[in-house]
Amino acid sequence: MTLKTRLRRTDPTGAEPQPPMTLPDGHWIGFDYPGRIAPLTRRELRPWHRLFLAGIRLGAKDTYDYTCFLVTVRLGRVFPLHTLFFSQLLQHGRIPQADSERIVIRVAWRMGCQYEFAHHTGMALELGVPRSEIETLTHEDDDGWSDRTRALMTAADELLASKNLSPLTFERRRCELDQNQILEFSMLVGHYVMAGMMLGVAGVQIEPAFELGVHASGGADRAMRR
Repeated sequence: MTLKTRLRRTDPTGAEPQPPMTLPDGHWIGFDYPGRIAPLTRRELRPWHRLFLAGIRLGAKDTYDYTCFLVTVRLGRVFPLHTLFFSQLLQHGRIPQADSERIVIRVAWRMGCQYEFAHHTGMALELGVPRSEIETLTHEDDDGWSDRTRALMTAADELLASKNLSPLTFERRRCELDQNQILEFSMLVGHYVMAGMMLGVAGVQIEPAFELGVHASGGADRAMRR
């Protein structure tokens, strides 16, 4: 695919579906208010919006705009600053990127945010995190977790539940993360709590390539693309 082709905006309904994945049991927030705050249309975007979105498409290696960005572009000047902030935190922080994705998947599950769970599952797969491991990140605990993964998951849970880390947890995490990484960890968890709330309030819908389908068993299990 040429650079020109990748920068050219296409119709998201034409994107190739990704391999299915089951949405695990959890307290998922449905799309009760789909499109309550609508994504901006191509006509409503300013020239600098279009340029910045083209850069995001290039970085994501996709040729269509993700719905979340067409909603957050409504934030005006906050939009590019916010995008640069979380991109730096997620992709260029002190915590290895695969671990960051594990943390975000855990937070998305605890928050019940289907949108973030779908996208970050795909990102974790692209980074080489095995599908079998990703499926365990929504377990309360798992015998297959490494000591490091267990430390990250339990710390994320405690931070979400109590909004802090106890002295004991903090000291135990220092076996896996240094002080700078612990700060980054807390900011990463906090950011995706904020993102999950925003997506839920706006009713941001998942793009067709990431669509959820009802699993044959019904209930909370759903088939997911990506």
